[in-house]
Amino acid sequence: MPDGYTLNGNGYTITAVDPPSGGFTGAVVANAGTTAHVTNVTITASGLADSCKGGAERLRGIMLEGASGSITETTVTGINKGASGCQEGNAIEVRNAPFDGTHPATVMVTVEHNSIVDYQKTGIVANGDVNVTIAHNVLGESATQDNLAANGIQLGFGALGSAHHNEVAGNQWKGTSDFAASALLVFAAGPVDVSDNTVNGNSDIGLFIFADGGTYDHNKLADEGADHVNSGYDIGIGNYGLGNTITRNKVSGFETPLDGVEGGKNKVKPAL
Repeated sequence: MPDGYTLNGNGYTITAVDPPSGGFTGAVVANAGTTAHVTNVTITASGLADSCKGGAERLRGIMLEGASGSITETTVTGINKGASGCQEGNAIEVRNAPFDGTHPATVMVTVEHNSIVDYQKTGIVANGDVNVTIAHNVLGESATQDNLAANGIQLGFGALGSAHHNEVAGNQWKGTSDFAASALLVFAAGPVDVSDNTVNGNSDIGLFIFADGGTYDHNKLADEGADHVNSGYDIGIGNYGLGNTITRNKVSGFETPLDGVEGGKNKVKPAL
């Protein structure tokens, strides 16, 4: 998209397919400048070859890189390469260098009122020097849980902002190595606010916190259904950071409802 452009799809669908030779690479929709907006469109992929790519060639549905803007009222579905273990296939990705927690030129992005299903690695990911609002989105589970550890929403590597009022299906890692999939992942992010989200489905870890100084309030996390035979984790909220405020969350169905969480008036209903 040219700088400052708004892609209003008027309800139409954009589908990525492999060309006659080689494979589809990169994002289905991406910015070319410092501001971009996407709304009212369906983004999908069909029949992509299971060939792993790296860097800019990784599969994404919508990517804003180094750009402020918004992604709203959009459906992103089927951003995957079939039964693939490739570490790509993010439905929506917002990123901006650097990724070390410094903020020399922070971009501001809103991701709201979107529907995301059948992604590969992550539903919504925000990494680096970004300040993002992720709100009122509905996310299904990964389409390829047998092959990789997927995440619903990720705030990572210095990201700032909030995730609130989202409905997120959990993910399980069904392979044999010691990985964990999650519904909500905060990894090396800055102080963020993750509140009023609903997690359902079956998660290895419903809310996985590996960051400091954040606020996690009024989330409802339910674990439903039988765990996969290979699953090594069944944690509602795992807090592995410092100085986090974790309060008034409701957790049910997990074998370990709270790990590393003390106080905060959280309500727990353990697994039966």
